Amino acid sequence: MKRLLLAATTAACTLFMGTGLTFAQDGPPQFAPVELWACDYRDGMDQGDLDDVLEDLAELGGDTPNAIRMLYPYLRGPQQAMDFIYIETWPNGSTMGRDVNNYFENGADVSEAWNDTVECSASLLYGRLMINQPSAEPDDDNNFILTVSDCNVAHGRSNGQAIGAIQRYNEYRVANGSDITTLLWFPVYGGGGAEFDFKQVHVYNDYQHLGDSFQWVVDNEAYAVNQDMTDGLVSCDEARVYIGNNVSNTL
Repeated sequence: MKRLLLAATTAACTLFMGTGLTFAQDGPPQFAPVELWACDYRDGMDQGDLDDVLEDLAELGGDTPNAIRMLYPYLRGPQQAMDFIYIETWPNGSTMGRDVNNYFENGADVSEAWNDTVECSASLLYGRLMINQPSAEPDDDNNFILTVSDCNVAHGRSNGQAIGAIQRYNEYRVANGSDITTLLWFPVYGGGGAEFDFKQVHVYNDYQHLGDSFQWVVDNEAYAVNQDMTDGLVSCDEARVYIGNNVSNTL
């Protein structure tokens, strides 16, 4: 999020769906910027207060192509003990730069309102790579479920080899009736000293979709297939689960 770059603190935290990004057949992988802020409400503030600020943020952006989403921790460890994660995505870096410049030049009042409402302990920017496209529109309530795990590429192997294995497993899932959205986030700015090479992100339409996916893996012993395809290439820790909400989207 661009909201607090004048007063941001940095750390490691963890989106997302937007324009479809994948490996170009005749060029390099296509990445898009994803900005994340891990935040807590200030004393006496709550979601209602934040909603007013988010509305002003969306208006400030105008018709610039971007998307704003919120993540609320559901199944997580103590290191994810924030009230929410704010996520903003753009189709490319040039659009992000133009949007952030507009905020610096015209967003003083919005920045002050944000600072009065929340305080953020982490701010990061990732390069997002789409592995598998969404197959269905979000539910009418604009909610979704998102899972995030940290992944490391094996010593002596490349990111490209690891990504290829993840692609093959996702193709196997889709071909066998388990269609999910998969993205990879690569750290770019803000964290420092990350103990992972990238984050693997899965997006589900709702908790039923996540539960059906869990059962599909069990019934088809897909965990063994995943291990066979990724063994020796990449390892990922257990995923954290977030409840997400789409705030605005002009992508």
